[in-house]
Amino acid sequence: MVEASPDDLPAAVAAAWERVAAADVGTAAFAMVALPEESGLHRRLVGFMAAKASEIPDGMVRVDLDAGRYLRTAQDGPQAAVSDGFTRLHAHAEANGLKLSGIALDFGYRPGESDGRHELHLALAPQLPALG
Repeated sequence: MVEASPDDLPAAVAAAWERVAAADVGTAAFAMVALPEESGLHRRLVGFMAAKASEIPDGMVRVDLDAGRYLRTAQDGPQAAVSDGFTRLHAHAEANGLKLSGIALDFGYRPGESDGRHELHLALAPQLPALG
């Protein structure tokens, strides 16, 4: 878990990725989860996708995300362009009156590589069916 001010977030996330890469978890399925802000701090979970039976390295914790509905897009290119993909998803949600939960997922980080494909997801807030 990374909790940092907006100014400190990039360096804190980079340091977290270095710790994950150093753990040598034997997978290429890495993910970052953005959680809603709390007390003015941005919060990110940085890690890897693991099967339920996987051993979790010392110093890491298992976090299970509930199933839900998501908006999804793919972003190809440099890691710095990932924010463009999220901007498109936010714009689509706003244009279509969709409420978001505040959770965002980024699948595609690869240690030592700055370019590549990222699958980006924004979780939709649970919505009750319209009664009429």
